Amino acid sequence: MEEVEVQTTHAVSARSRPARWSTAHARRLLWRGGFGGTPSELSHWGGRSRDATVRWLVHGGRGPHGTRAMVGPLPRVDGKRLDPVNEWGHDRLWWLDRMVRSQRPLVERMTLFWHDHFATAGQDTPLMLAQNRKLRAGALGSFPDLLATVTQDPAMQAFLSLVDSDKEEPNENFARELMELFTLGADAGYSERDVREAARALTGFRGIWKQGQPLQTHYVPEAHDDGMKTILGQTGRWDWRDVLRIVVAHPAHAGFLVDKLWLYLVGDAPPSKATRRALAQTYVRSGHRIAPVVEDILASPVLYRGLDRPAMVKWPVVYIAGTLKQVGRPIDTSAWSWLQDMMGQGLFNPPSVAGWDWGAAWMSTASMHSRFVAATYICSEAPVEVREHGAKPAWSAAEHVRRARRATGDPWTSRATDVQLQRISREFLLKGKDWQGKTPEYIARVTQSALRHLLLSGPDAQLC
Repeated sequence: MEEVEVQTTHAVSARSRPARWSTAHARRLLWRGGFGGTPSELSHWGGRSRDATVRWLVHGGRGPHGTRAMVGPLPRVDGKRLDPVNEWGHDRLWWLDRMVRSQRPLVERMTLFWHDHFATAGQDTPLMLAQNRKLRAGALGSFPDLLATVTQDPAMQAFLSLVDSDKEEPNENFARELMELFTLGADAGYSERDVREAARALTGFRGIWKQGQPLQTHYVPEAHDDGMKTILGQTGRWDWRDVLRIVVAHPAHAGFLVDKLWLYLVGDAPPSKATRRALAQTYVRSGHRIAPVVEDILASPVLYRGLDRPAMVKWPVVYIAGTLKQVGRPIDTSAWSWLQDMMGQGLFNPPSVAGWDWGAAWMSTASMHSRFVAATYICSEAPVEVREHGAKPAWSAAEHVRRARRATGDPWTSRATDVQLQRISREFLLKGKDWQGKTPEYIARVTQSALRHLLLSGPDAQLC
C-alpha cells in the first residue's frame, strides 16, 4: 500500500513511520542520500529502521563497517597512486574515490549538491580542490557560514570576477548570481538596482597574482565602497558580510533553498505547500542549518513512494560511483575521467554558473550511449568480468540470471525487466546451439556476460 504524506505543523520531521522497513526502503534511501550500497550494506540497513539509517547518514557513527572513514582498496591508476594536482583527470578520480569508499556518503552527496549550487569552473586545480574541501566541511552545517566561505573562496572570486572588484569599478557578476542562483531565485522580486548596490557592498577583495602559484585573495578596506547603499529595502553603509546577511534573511530565501534540496533528494516534484512551509520553518528556527532540513527530507514518506517504479535519473557521477560501489570495484582506471565528460558531468567543470541541468536532461542519446560504454568498462574487468570457465553449460536460464545478479551486486530491477532477463537468457542458451563451431562453455560465457551488462546498462540501472 502506497504511503501518504502526513501534514502536521512540522510535517516532515513528524516522522510518520512507514508501514514497514525493508531492504527496498534502504536501497532507496542510500541511493538518494548517497551512492547506493553493496548487498551486505543494504541488508544491514534493511534490517534496522528508517530513523537509524537516516541518523547514520546525517550524523555518522557506527555503520556496517564500524567507524572507519573509508572502506576498500586505495585508488590506483596504472599501478600508481593518484596525483590530483598534477595528473590530468586525477582530481576527478580523487573525488570519485571518496564517493565510492566514504562511510559518510551523505556528506559526499551534499558536497556534490553544493558543487552544482555554487558552480565554479575553469580555475587552477589547487583552487578547485581547496574549494571542494571547503564545500565538504560545510556540507551539512550552517548555510550562512558556507555562503561566507564560498564568497571568500579564491576559485569563486576569480570565476565570478569578485576579486579586484573595487569602488571605482564594481563588478556585478557575483552580486547577480548571489541573488538569482545562490539564495533567492530569479522570481524573488529584487531589482537591477539591488544588484548594483550589492555589487558596491561586495567591493574590496584583492588578488595576489604570482606566476606559478595559486591565486590568493584578501580584503582591502581602502578598495571598498563605504557609501550608503539600499539593498532589498534596507539602507546602510553595507559591506560584503551585510549583503550575505540581508539575502539570507529575505523572505524568499528559505523557501528557495528547501525547494532545491527537496528536488535534489526527492526529485519528482516540488514539496507540497505544507511541507515546504514546515521545512522552511525548520531551516530558519535551526539558525539556517542544513542538516535538520536534509534529515527531515530523508525521513519523509514521500521519498519512499513508488519503490517498484523509481523515477529519479541518476546523475552521471552518481551512476558511476554507485555502480562501482555496488559491484565492489575500486578506482583503477583513468577512463572514469573522460567518461564523465561523455556522460555530461565532468566533475570540477560544470557547464555554467547555473550548474548542470537535472533529471531527463541526463538522458540524451549521446549520454545514454556513454552510460552503456561505462557499463562495458565495468564488465570487462574483475569482479564483474566473466572469466574463462566462469560460466557453466549446465546452468539453466534461471540460474544464469541468479548468477548475473549476484555478480553485479544484486541491483534493483522491475518485474517487467525480470521477465525479459529470463527470456533473453533462455533465447541465448537455445539459439547458441545453432552457433556454428561454438562450444557449450562459450555459449554459457556469452550468456552470462550479456546478462551482467544488461543489469548494469539497462533502463532500470539508470533510475533510483
